[in-house]
Amino acid sequence: MRKLIPVILLMLLSSLIVIGSSGTFIYFNAEREVKVAVVPHDEEYISFMCYDGYAATVIVDQNSELTFDALTIGNYLNELKTVNIWLDPDYSNLPSGVEMWIESEDGITRSVDSQEYYTFWGNISVGNADPGTYEVPITLYATWDGGDAVIETCSIKVVILSGPKIRKILLSGNTTNIPLKTYQEWVFQIEVKNSGTAQNLTIKDVIPGEFDVDLNRTSASKGSYNFTRHGKSDHLEWNVELGPGERAHMNITISTRWVKTGKCGKWEFTSCGSYNLNEGARIVEYGIVSNSLVVSTVECKDNDKSTGSGNTTEVSGNQTGSEEHSGRGG
Repeated sequence: MRKLIPVILLMLLSSLIVIGSSGTFIYFNAEREVKVAVVPHDEEYISFMCYDGYAATVIVDQNSELTFDALTIGNYLNELKTVNIWLDPDYSNLPSGVEMWIESEDGITRSVDSQEYYTFWGNISVGNADPGTYEVPITLYATWDGGDAVIETCSIKVVILSGPKIRKILLSGNTTNIPLKTYQEWVFQIEVKNSGTAQNLTIKDVIPGEFDVDLNRTSASKGSYNFTRHGKSDHLEWNVELGPGERAHMNITISTRWVKTGKCGKWEFTSCGSYNLNEGARIVEYGIVSNSLVVSTVECKDNDKSTGSGNTTEVSGNQTGSEEHSGRGG
C-alpha cells in the first residue's frame, strides 16, 4: 500500500496540470483612466492667437477711426499643405453709429503656407455711438487639399470711449443791446476735455474782422497756440496733449476794432444786427464743433441802418497779409 501512495500522488498532479492548461477564453474586462490633453489654441493644427480670451481688444473713441490687427492664424497641418482661410465676423452686437470691417469677410480667401502665420487686419469707424464694451464673434473657414474646417475663434472685444468734448463759455462782456460805435470788450473761454485715450488735439477757431485780440490778456492752461491774420479775421490754432480724463482751457480777450475812416475813425459795430464773437471752435481730428457765442446790438431805427455796411463777419477771407502771434500755455 505504501508503494501505491507515490503513484497515486503522481496521477493526481498530472490531472491538475491537464485541468489547469485546458479551457476556452470567453470574456475579458479591464478599466483604465484616459486623459486627453487640451492644448492651447496656438498649438493646434490650425491655430489662432487669443489674448485674455479675445482675438483682439480694440479701444476707440467716439467720432474716430482705427485700424487694428484682428486675428493671427497659424498653419500646422501635418500634411504640410497650404490652407485657404477667410473670416466671417458677426457685427450684430455693435450699436448704431459703428461701422466695422475685417479682412476677408467678403469671402476672398488668404493663403497661409505650412508652418506660417497670417494676421488679418480690421478697421472700425465710430460716430456718436453709445460708449460701452461690445463683442464681435468670429467664425473661421479653412480649406485645403483634401479637407476643410469651420472653427469658432475668440471674439474681438470692442471698447468705445466717450470722445473729446469742447465748449465755449462767455466769462464777461455785454451780449444784448450793445450801442453802435462804442468800445466793447469780452472775455471767453474755450474748454476741451478728453474722456478717451491720451492724444494730441488741434483746436481751430476764427475771430471775425469786427474784433481785435488782446494777446497780453490771452492765455492757455496747457499747450501752445498762435493767431494768424487772414484778411481782417484772426485764425487761432491751439495744440494740446491731454491724457485720459484730462481737460484744458484757453481764455481769450477780444474787443471791438477801431475802423479808420478818412482822417478819423469809429468803433465797431458800425451797423445793427447780431455778431459772432467767434466761429464755433473745432477739434480738427474729430470734426467736433463747439457752440458759438453771439451778441447783438441795439435795435436799429431806419436812419441807423445806413450808417454801416451791415454785418461784416468774416469766416476766412482772402489772405492778403499774414501776421502771426504765438503763445504757450503754462
